[in-house]
Amino acid sequence: MRLLASALSLLFAVPAFAGLSVAPPLPPLPPTAPAAPRLVLDFENSYEFGEDSPAGPGGSIYRSRVSLPFFVPLNRSWRFLGALRGGWSDYESDPFGGSGMETWNTGGLVSLDGDFSETWSGTFGLLGSASWEDGASFSDSWNVGALALANYRFSPGLKVGLGAFYLTRQGGDDLLVPALGLDWQISERFSLKLYGIDAKATWALNEVWSVYLHGEFDPRGAQLRERKGVAAESFRDQGFLATGGLQWTPCQAFRLSVEGGAAFHKYSLFDGAEVELSQDRLAPAPFVSLAARFSF
Repeated sequence: MRLLASALSLLFAVPAFAGLSVAPPLPPLPPTAPAAPRLVLDFENSYEFGEDSPAGPGGSIYRSRVSLPFFVPLNRSWRFLGALRGGWSDYESDPFGGSGMETWNTGGLVSLDGDFSETWSGTFGLLGSASWEDGASFSDSWNVGALALANYRFSPGLKVGLGAFYLTRQGGDDLLVPALGLDWQISERFSLKLYGIDAKATWALNEVWSVYLHGEFDPRGAQLRERKGVAAESFRDQGFLATGGLQWTPCQAFRLSVEGGAAFHKYSLFDGAEVELSQDRLAPAPFVSLAARFSF
C-alpha cells in the first residue's frame, strides 16, 4: 500500500514543497525565501508487463494515481501533515477466468508533527484507506491505521526515527511493522532516505537533474465483487518494487520523474471467513512509470 510509504515520508520530515527548513525548531522564513505553495498535486501513471496468476489479478497492469499532500503550520514547532489519495488499476486478467479486473482505491492521512527540543521530535498519525473491485462493496473495503514515531536529529544533515505502524487489511491479517526513519544528507549531492518500508538513494547531477535508486514494499489488496460459485471475497498482494529513475526539476512549481524497474508479487485469495484459499508467487515483472508534481 503506497499510502504507507507516503505517510512515513510526510511524517518523518517537513516536506520540501512547504519551502521550510527541516531543522528544529522551525525558523521564520527569510524575506527572500519562496512562499509555501497553496496547493500541491501529484500524478503518477505506470504500466507493468506481468503474467497471469491463479491467486490474484495479473497480466499487464495499468495504474493511475493522484495525490494531494498538505501542510498546515500551527506555530514554530508544531504542524499538521497529511495527504489525500485516489487511484485506479486495470488488470489484464483475473483468477476466475474472466476478461480482467478493475480496482479503485482511496485513502487519507492526517498527523500531528512537532519538536520537543532542538534534537527530539515526535509524530502521531491516523489514516484510513479503501480498495475495492469495480462492482464490490465500498463500505466493506475500509482499513484504518495509526502511527507513532520518535525522531532524533544528530546534525543538520542527519535525522533518525523509530516507532510503530498498525494497519488493518483485507484477509484479516493485520499489519504491525516497525516505522523506521532515516534522512541523511551524506554530501552536497548524495542523500539517503529510509521511511519504514521505502528506501531511496539520490544523486543530484546539478540543480535541475538527479538520478535515484528506489526500493519499496508495496502491499496491496481489494474487496472483490460477488461471483456465482466463487468463495473468494478479497485478495492481497505482498508486493515489492525495485526501481531506478531520473528526475527533472526545472523550477519550484514543477517536477517530473521517469523510472523503470521490476515488480515482485505474492498473491493470496481469502473467503468471507478470512481463510486463505490460494497463494501464488510470480516471477519479477518489468514496469515503467511517469510521475509529476505541480505546486501552485
